[in-house]
Amino acid sequence: MYLEFCYFILVFFFYSFIGYLMEVISVSLNEDTIVFSRGYLIGPYLPIFGFGAIFMIEYLEKYQNDIIALFILGMVICCTLEYFTSLLMEKIFSLRWWDYSDKKYNINGRVCLENGIYFGIGAILLIRYFHPWVIHVLMSWSSLMIIVIGSIIFLLLLGDFIISTHLIIQLKIDVNHFASRDSTKTVRDEMKKKLLEHSILRKRILNAYPRLRENTHMIKIQDIFEKNKKK
Repeated sequence: MYLEFCYFILVFFFYSFIGYLMEVISVSLNEDTIVFSRGYLIGPYLPIFGFGAIFMIEYLEKYQNDIIALFILGMVICCTLEYFTSLLMEKIFSLRWWDYSDKKYNINGRVCLENGIYFGIGAILLIRYFHPWVIHVLMSWSSLMIIVIGSIIFLLLLGDFIISTHLIIQLKIDVNHFASRDSTKTVRDEMKKKLLEHSILRKRILNAYPRLRENTHMIKIQDIFEKNKKK
């Protein structure tokens, strides 16, 4: 039973990490600068991609030889997950984390046709080509290896979720300005201030937000840190 749980955690983490890489590449290309941080978790992973992959693997593997079914059902599963994730996070934090209102054929700005097409293509690639390889790799691991690595990753994910959620709750943001639009940038700006109070996270944040160096106050913090490091 616990072995199966650890197997699930490994698969979930792997696809969450792949989703993170896809987001980094996509956003970096759009913003003409490298952006290493996506979502509100500290680590390099996006859980929504992990859950999306798990759902598709669970319900679409039987359609492995039907490309049309994979495409359509992949769109439905992922768009449904994205829509209700957006709705749930807005209810919890009173903030809109992403908004596709500027894209054609969107539903309340939470999902859009363009992303749905990408999800459909992703479902085909995942079920027909990518996941069979992932299974092959994991099957070559011993049970002990899966349990140890899975347990470590689970603890890291749990700790990250607790810390990140605590930081988000502490942020002082006027939610009235973000009831119906994307507040991700504001949340990220506020989290920078919180996370910079912890030197252990300094390097990651500076890499994730290169423009921090343009802020005079932040530059002073950085200079103080560098002087202490040399001592």
